[in-house]
Amino acid sequence: MKLVVVGGVAAGASTAARARRLDETAEIVVFERGHHVSFANCGLPYHVGEVISERSRLLLQTPESLRESLNIDVRIATEVVSIDRKAKTVSVKEVDTGREYTESYDKLALCMGAEAVRPPLPGIDHPAVEVLRRIGDMDKIKTRLDAAIAAQKAGRRGVVTAVVVGAGYIGLEMAENLHHRGVRVDVVELAPQILPPVDADIAAPVERHLRMRGINVHLSTAAAAFQPLADSDGDNRVSVELNSGTVLKADLVILAAGVKPAVELVKAAGIELGERGGIKVDTHMQTSDPDIYAAGDAVETGHPVLPGEYLAPLAGPANRQARVAAENICGRDTEYRSTQGTSIVKVFDMVAGGTGATKRQLDAAGIEYRVIHVHPSGHAGYYPGTAMMHIKLLFSPKDGTIYGAQVCGFDGVDKRIDVFAMAIRAGLTVFDLESQELAYAPPFGSAKDPVNMAGFVAANTIRGDFALWYAEEWPLADGTRLVDVRTPEEYGIHHLPGAENVPLADFREAVKGWTDKDQPIRLYCAVGFRSYLAHRILVQNGFTDVKTLSGGSTTYGHVHDNPAEGYEAQPPMENYAEKVSVASAVAAATGQTTDLDCTGLACPGPIMRLSSAMKAANAGDEIRVTVSDPGFALDGPAWASKNGHTLVSMDPKGPGFVATFRKGGVGPVPAGGGNGGNKLSMVVFSGDLDKQIAAFIIANGALAMGQEVSLFFTFWGLNALRRTDPPKRDKSMMDKMFGMMMPQGAEKLTLSQMHMAGAGTAMIKNVMKKHDVQSLPELITNAQDGGARLLGCTMTMDLLGMAQSDLIEGVELAGVATFLGEAQESGTTLFI
Repeated sequence: MKLVVVGGVAAGASTAARARRLDETAEIVVFERGHHVSFANCGLPYHVGEVISERSRLLLQTPESLRESLNIDVRIATEVVSIDRKAKTVSVKEVDTGREYTESYDKLALCMGAEAVRPPLPGIDHPAVEVLRRIGDMDKIKTRLDAAIAAQKAGRRGVVTAVVVGAGYIGLEMAENLHHRGVRVDVVELAPQILPPVDADIAAPVERHLRMRGINVHLSTAAAAFQPLADSDGDNRVSVELNSGTVLKADLVILAAGVKPAVELVKAAGIELGERGGIKVDTHMQTSDPDIYAAGDAVETGHPVLPGEYLAPLAGPANRQARVAAENICGRDTEYRSTQGTSIVKVFDMVAGGTGATKRQLDAAGIEYRVIHVHPSGHAGYYPGTAMMHIKLLFSPKDGTIYGAQVCGFDGVDKRIDVFAMAIRAGLTVFDLESQELAYAPPFGSAKDPVNMAGFVAANTIRGDFALWYAEEWPLADGTRLVDVRTPEEYGIHHLPGAENVPLADFREAVKGWTDKDQPIRLYCAVGFRSYLAHRILVQNGFTDVKTLSGGSTTYGHVHDNPAEGYEAQPPMENYAEKVSVASAVAAATGQTTDLDCTGLACPGPIMRLSSAMKAANAGDEIRVTVSDPGFALDGPAWASKNGHTLVSMDPKGPGFVATFRKGGVGPVPAGGGNGGNKLSMVVFSGDLDKQIAAFIIANGALAMGQEVSLFFTFWGLNALRRTDPPKRDKSMMDKMFGMMMPQGAEKLTLSQMHMAGAGTAMIKNVMKKHDVQSLPELITNAQDGGARLLGCTMTMDLLGMAQSDLIEGVELAGVATFLGEAQESGTTLFI
C-alpha cells in the first residue's frame, strides 16, 4: 500500500506515524507546504513572549528524524495543487524551486488544517499586519517585535504598541505574551465578549482580569482599515481604524479573528463538503471518495450533545481523528464518534475553558436545559494559594444528563473541566457528579470537590429542594420581595437595587413577622449558599413562591457588568462608592504600616478582617492587605470610600491583589488650601422645629451667597428627614417602638419652648405663613435644590432602627469621617 498524506503538522504527522506502526511495509509520503513539519503550533505565542526561550523546543520532529525513526518520506516546502481521483494521483509543486510533478497513491489522507481569516480590508497587506499559524509567521512577528523593543531601549522611539484583532484563545495568548515583552496591547473583538467559545458570564471575570493587567479591550468593535504610519524614525508602523471611529497606532498587528477550513483543493477535486464548509466524513474519517480520508481542522464531525456536524479546530481532536483515519486505512474498523470541543486557555494568572454545549448552542438547537452556577475555591480555603472559581453547568431538567460545563478561575480549573468532559463523554448525569470520588488533600481540592458541589446544586434543583432565578430575569416583576441575606457590611458596600437586608443570622426570627406567604420572594447572597439556607427556612415555614439567585451577586455582576448579546444591560449592583459620594477625611501618613494576609478568604472575609484591623489603627496609619479574591478590586475601594478611608494603591498579585489603605481622620488644613471660607458645615443634632428652621435658614442664606453647604444629621435631628409615607419593611420590636415615639418628618416636629400641647407649634407655623416665611419642608427642598448635601449618620440610623428607605430622597448616608472631611474644608462649622 502507498499512503500519501497532505499536510504534515498535527493530523498529518499523526496519521503517518500511526499508519507506520500498523503497517511496516507501506510506502508513506507526507507533503507539507511549509518549511517545518510536526511542530508545536500551540506553543508559538509563548516563544514570541520568550516564555519558551528556545525556538528549537517547538520543532518536535524534522524530515530527517521521521525518516530515521519511522521510515516516512517527508517532503517539506512542497504543496499539493490538485488531485486526480480517477488516476489516483496528486500534482505537487516545490515552493522554493517551482518544480512540479505527480505522485501516485493507493490511499490519500487530507490533513490540510485551517487557514487564518484575513478579511479583505484596506491595507491588510501592510507588513506590520501578521497572522500566527506557522513557524515562519512566528519568526516574522518576533523579528519585528525584537527590532521595535531594541529601538525603544536605544531611546530612538517611545512605547512599543500592538493591536490584536480577535479575543479568542490565540488572540488572548498573544496579548499576554506581548504584554510580557513590555508592549502596550489593545485587543479588538467583534463579539460583545471576549472568549467566544464560552458564555458571557464565564468570560466576564476573565475580561476584568485582562483589563486589570493593563490590556485595553474594545468589544463589539471591528477593524475597518489599516493605514501606513510614516514615523520620523522610519519604523513603518501602522494605524488601525476601528468601526467605532477609534484609531490605534501600532508597531505590530496580529490577526486572530478565527480560522476557516482549507478546502480549496477538496472542492476542486469534487469531494463532498459538509453544511459548515468543512470536509464531510463518516465515523471512519472516510470522505465521499472511499480511497480518500481526512482528519484535523478541515473536517466536520458530530457532537455528543448537539444535532448535526461541526468544525472544531483543536489539536486534541485532530490527533484522535488522525489515529482513527490511519487505523481504517490500514484495515481496522475504528470509529470516531464526536467532538465535544473541550478547550482551555491561560490568561495571565487566570484560566478558562469549557466542554460540551454552551448556552448559545443549546438555545440555537432548541434543546431544553437548566443552568446552575457555583463559585467554590480551587482547593481548601485554609491552605494558601487558592481563589474562587466560577463553574457553569448545563444539564437536562428531566434526567440530569450533562450537556456542557464551563469553568474559569485560578487553580484546579483544568482538572474540573477534564472531569466534566469525561462525564459528558460517558453520558453521566448530575446525580453521578454527586457521588464521584475525587482526589483530596488541602493543597489539591476539598472534601466536597467543586465537581461534587456542582452536582449537589444541580441535583437539588431537579429534586425540587430549591428553585432558582437568574440574573437575566432582572428586573423582577412588581410586587416581588427582594431579600439580601448577606451581612450588613456586605450590603453596605453594594446591593441589588430595591433589596432589603435580612442577614441570615437574623433570618429565622425575622420571617416570623412575614404574614403574606404567597408573595413572590427572591433571595440572593454572594454566591448562592446562604440564600439556599434561607430558601429552605422559608419553604419549610409555608412560603409558596421562593427562588434563589443562581450564583448569587457574583454571577449577577458577571452578567450585567458584561451583558451578553441579546440581553439588555441592567443596573449594576448599587455601589455606595459611586451613589453616595462619601468624602474621605484624608489623614497625613504616620509611616505606620500593618500587613494583613487575607489570602484564601472569600468575600466577605477580606473586608471583615480589614474593617477590624482599621478600627484598631490610628488616623493616618496604613493597612497593607494581600487578598486572593478577585472581587476585592471592586469591594475594597467601595468599602474605603464608604468608611472615609483612602485607597493608596492596589497592585495585581496572582489571582488577587496587594492593596494599601490609609485610615481617615482629621489632618491639618493647608494654608490657603481647600475652599477656606467658601464652605459651611453643620451638625444638626436637635429635632426641635425652631432649631431646624434656624439651621435651614442659615443653610439657604449661605447657598445664596455662593457657599458650599453640608448638613450632618445625627440622633433626633434625623427626624426632620424622615418620610411621612415610607415603604413597608420588617422591623424588630425595638425599631417599631422607636418609630412610634419619634416624629415622622419635618411636619411633625415641635417647638423646643412653648409647644403647649400643640397650640404653640401651630401658632408659629401660622405666623410664618402670614409673613411669607417658608415652612420647614419648603426650606429643606430649597436647600437641596441649591446643592446642599444632607448627610444622614449611619450609626444613628442603626441605633434608632432607620433604613435609607425611611428618609426623603437625596439624603446621603455617611459616617463621622465624612463629616470631619467636610468640616476640615469649611471656614465655619456650626453645631445645632
